[in-house]
Amino acid sequence: MSLLLVCIAFSMWPAQAKDLNVVFIPKARDQDFWTFMRQGVERAMQEDGHVSLTWRGPAHNDDIDSQIQILRIYSRPEVDAIIIASTDRARLAEPVRQAAAMGIKVVVVDSAVDGNAQVNFITTDNYTAGALAAERLAKLLNRQGTVAVLRTIPGSASTDDRANGFIDYLKKNTPRLVVVADEYGGGTRGKAARGAATLLEKYPQVDGIFAVNESTSDGMLRALRLTGLAGKKKFIGFDISGFLLDGLTRQEIHGLVVQDPRQMGYQAMKAAVAAAKGAAVKPPLILTDAVMVTRENYQKPEIRSLLTP
Repeated sequence: MSLLLVCIAFSMWPAQAKDLNVVFIPKARDQDFWTFMRQGVERAMQEDGHVSLTWRGPAHNDDIDSQIQILRIYSRPEVDAIIIASTDRARLAEPVRQAAAMGIKVVVVDSAVDGNAQVNFITTDNYTAGALAAERLAKLLNRQGTVAVLRTIPGSASTDDRANGFIDYLKKNTPRLVVVADEYGGGTRGKAARGAATLLEKYPQVDGIFAVNESTSDGMLRALRLTGLAGKKKFIGFDISGFLLDGLTRQEIHGLVVQDPRQMGYQAMKAAVAAAKGAAVKPPLILTDAVMVTRENYQKPEIRSLLTP
């Protein structure tokens, strides 16, 4: 074959698509929630076939400084897109803006970041999910009594939205059901357990409890067991783990609001890939569902799929 024919043959060969370099920065590494989300991310990657993923987050969701440092490390020209679940909506705003200013497409997932530098935000409708928890607890308590709210850390947009949705629902719909405590427990299971124990010591007669995420629900269940109050207080948690499912089946937890982090991860990766290719996904805000899981419905197939990674 002549040199000319060889050159023509190579020019006609289809060029292979370049792998996109996508970085995912979760809030933490110590919760099952992120295992679910990564499964959704990887499903979207498989469908595209040309994505290289870096997954790196802080150990705990109260380590805001580490998350900012990770974001800065990966804000570099060879990165096409960053997906981040923000630990603090205000403090992450400027690092996210700087990444976007470099031409990196930023997708925010799960928990909001202030500003508008991101191309998409994929999240549970957390305010409505908080109201769902309030509706369940109000029914269990016959719409009267006292309740306590255990939050995680200040500045966490998703969990604060849940707490606010919960409190607003009670104020509007159940005036005889009063929130007597609204406190932050901390960003790890251990801190949340200590915060929960302190809350129970301060308010031993409280009738109902709402914990806003996996770590606070875990911590509250441990504190209730240690104090002999498990099953005696009406308790609604948020998110799922094997430990929390055990509490549900033992009737120590009376409802778990469970999100769909697989779907969040899937949609986030789809949005990141589209943005990196110059075709942003619309609308900018994408909401995913949450359901109330109880001892009565947790074995239904459509619910069970949300409960185990």
